[in-house]
Amino acid sequence: MSGGALKLRDVRKLAETRAAFDFELPVAELPGLPVELLAGDGRVQVQLRFGREQGFAIAEVQLRARLQVICQRCMGPMPLAVETSSPVLVVESEREAEEAPAGWETFLAPEGRLSLAALAAEELLLAVPIVPLHGADSPCTPTAARANPAAAQQAGTAPDNASARPFADLRALLERGGKDTK
Repeated sequence: MSGGALKLRDVRKLAETRAAFDFELPVAELPGLPVELLAGDGRVQVQLRFGREQGFAIAEVQLRARLQVICQRCMGPMPLAVETSSPVLVVESEREAEEAPAGWETFLAPEGRLSLAALAAEELLLAVPIVPLHGADSPCTPTAARANPAAAQQAGTAPDNASARPFADLRALLERGGKDTK
């Protein structure tokens, strides 16, 4: 259904007929995703169920994806499983979004036209952590520490059992009160 997911559809018709869609796409076919999420051969399974809630068109969006991202601690590749489910009010204008009930997520479908893939892409973006990190059970170490563990230990960037004290010398500097400055 990859071509059909990109096709623009009438939001009112989707809501009135309580349309339902189940499809799978390569992540690379989702519009507007950052390059960082396009690595690997990730796929996303999408389930969309449309209806009406409080006078608004609503889409129940369920996603399941397996992505390849970069761990921001060690800068190494990291598989990331994403699973999310959320209701989204589909609005046709900024004014309609402002009138939406508080606490609801909205998706703008200009002129009442909606791309199923664009809706899935936005929900996937919201589900991906801002800073992906390997789990606590992973042997994740910063890139510099992996390249030269001895130098990293000397520089204090390698993980060790001692706690970091970034402001250890601050008291001495404050006590001098600028006496060394000229």
